[in-house]
Formats: sequence, structure tokens, C-alpha cells
Amino acid sequence: MEIKNNTDIEKTNMENYKVILVDDEEEVIDAIKSRILWEQLGLQIVGSATNGVKALELVEKLQPDIVITDIKMPYMDGLELSRRLNDEYRNVHIIIFTGFDEFDYAKEAITIGISEYLLKPVTAASLTAVLRKVREEIREEKEKSRLLERYFVSYEQYNEFLDKTDYTGVNRKLIEDFLKLG
Repeated sequence: MEIKNNTDIEKTNMENYKVILVDDEEEVIDAIKSRILWEQLGLQIVGSATNGVKALELVEKLQPDIVITDIKMPYMDGLELSRRLNDEYRNVHIIIFTGFDEFDYAKEAITIGISEYLLKPVTAASLTAVLRKVREEIREEKEKSRLLERYFVSYEQYNEFLDKTDYTGVNRKLIEDFLKLG
């Protein structure tokens, strides 16, 4: 019998979530790709872009769960990208990383509703910790969504059952009281 280590067990129980990386410096994207153990985190890089306009096109096409973006980029910066993602793709979690330690950027990012805000240089350990946290948030959201869906299916089946039930000879008051109590 083969014994799996904790990482293997964690990996087999995880759903893979899609990630898009956005930075105007290709070297930064390459460094992030190579320094994070994506598969062990249950994450998969499905694309990258060097500006917000290209990133928005990729998000539309690939429907990622997470977008990791820089702020300062040509054509559309990371804050505008985050605003657009927040408006058009509510389920996308946004992680901003930037070399600019300016309070106004952080304040704007919080207002937009990003998941995390990191200052460059970002270490592999700190990004991994943030990715684990965001992955867990996504997992919980998806689980709540599945539970809610099951609830509505059960509710519809219950109502269908009530519609088909013959209440001849049953005390109507008793049924009404039962339905009020849930």
C-alpha cells in the first residue's frame, strides 16, 4: 500500500482554479510562473498579458478564478482593470501587486474590492500564502453556491410533491400550521 504525503492528499482533494498573470514586464510574469508551485496549490496559469486591455480580453475568453495584476501598465492600468473585472466578472478574485507604496493606490484597491494587495518585491512564500487564502475563499464560495443550488432543487421538489398530494379528508388548518412552521 502506498502512503501519500499531505501535499499529495491536499492536491487530490482540490479542484483546479484558473489564474491569469498581468504585468507589463515579461520577466516579472516569468518569475512568478517559475517560483510558485501552482499545481500543488490547485492552481493553473491559463494565460498572461502585458497590459489591462489584453488581460480583459483574456478574462472574457478564459474565465479565470484569479487575476494577479500590477498597477502601472500601458493602455489600461491594474486599477482600471480591477474596476472592470469587478463590474463585469464578479466571481474573479483580484490580487494586486505593485512597486508603488502609495496610500491612494491601496485605498482605491480597497474601494474596488480586490482580494489582496501586495508590495513588490513579492516573495514566493508571501504570494503562496495569499494564493492559498484566496483559493480557500473561492472554494468556500463555490461550496455555498452548490449548497444553495441543492436547497432550491429540494424546495422545488417539495413544492411539486405538495402540488401532487391529495388532501382529501385532511384538516386544512393542520396543513397551514405545518407550512407556517416550515
